[in-house]
Amino acid sequence: MPKETRRIYAAAWWVTIVLIVIDLVWMRDSRLHIQTDSAILSVQTIALIVAITCVFWAVSRRPFKAPARKRLYENVAHVFMWIAVLAVFTHVGIVFQYLCVTTGFPLISDALISADCAPGFHWLDTYRWVGAHHWIRVVLEFAYASGSVQFFAVPIILALTANSRDYAEFVVQFIVATTLVVLIALVAPAESAFIKFGIHDPGTVSTVSDFMPLRNGSARELVFSSAQGLVSFPSLHAILALCLAYALRHVRPLFLAGIALNALMILSTPTQGGHYLSDVLSGLAVGMAVIYLVRKVFAEAKRSKTLQQGSNLITTLNPD
Repeated sequence: MPKETRRIYAAAWWVTIVLIVIDLVWMRDSRLHIQTDSAILSVQTIALIVAITCVFWAVSRRPFKAPARKRLYENVAHVFMWIAVLAVFTHVGIVFQYLCVTTGFPLISDALISADCAPGFHWLDTYRWVGAHHWIRVVLEFAYASGSVQFFAVPIILALTANSRDYAEFVVQFIVATTLVVLIALVAPAESAFIKFGIHDPGTVSTVSDFMPLRNGSARELVFSSAQGLVSFPSLHAILALCLAYALRHVRPLFLAGIALNALMILSTPTQGGHYLSDVLSGLAVGMAVIYLVRKVFAEAKRSKTLQQGSNLITTLNPD
């Protein structure tokens, strides 16, 4: 891993470790627990990712006659190092999200609906309109579901195109954005529009069915394989769309396609994800801010490395 990103990588692990401690302490005093089989499967999955990371790291350290081949293995190893921290953080973040929902702060859903109505957006009317137009609904369903596919495809693309640094930025963006969004939702929670408007079509209220049981204390068990995204405001899906598109900026053949697909994902978020318009707009604002800040952090790390190299060169040329 490049020296300028090692401190950022260590910081990502420290954030994850802090959340692990918070989760463990909170769960000790909470009625929520993780299903044993689910926890074991998750540990096995993470162990496999760590093992693959170690293999690629070991291979990348070997001497190769072809520099291009060595760079490929190094990029793959770096990407897997970031995948490892992302895998751990994702599980920790899910637990943290579920615990935050149990706090039961007053819901702000009515305020969000009022804010949506100000510019003339009515969620239920929009949902019904999309449902009445088959092909529009199909396209939006595809775009919304593409987020999961992109989440796994982007690291492969960036590893094979020698853009591991861009994936590092994506992971940091995801960690920062997820932590920030869950903390906002902790003090300003909102139930999904699917729940608020009583939508029971397939793939609607069932995707957020854990929300109310967590709030009223009837939910006791978390299963990672069926964990749900329960944060409505701001929309993490809108943030993810921005970050996925931005991650492909140096892969020119796919960048425009990524912009188009993720623009559709953002458009699909209200009706397919059960988000209010305010969720999406706030998510876009948070996403742009996070991308900007993370980019500055990585740029500063690179600048510090350049200055250090320049200083070393001057010292070498002028030892006195």
